[in-house]
Amino acid sequence: MATREELLAQALRLSPDDRARLAHELLDSLGEGPPEDVEQAWGEEISRRAREVLDGTVELLDFDDVLKEMKERMERRRR
Repeated sequence: MATREELLAQALRLSPDDRARLAHELLDSLGEGPPEDVEQAWGEEISRRAREVLDGTVELLDFDDVLKEMKERMERRRR
């Protein structure tokens, strides 16, 4: 039987999508979903963010501008 360390090493070699699926399946195997307070907290956060957008109290950024800025930052880090 493989040790936890061996299983982890193998899991870390999986693609990000496969690691996410594995993590989800492992959590499901514990028989517990997310705690209700987490669900409630996310609902409140989503509502808060939506209100800020509708009220105009946050600055919305154009996706293409954000993508361009991120590519520039990554390029600077490679140098």
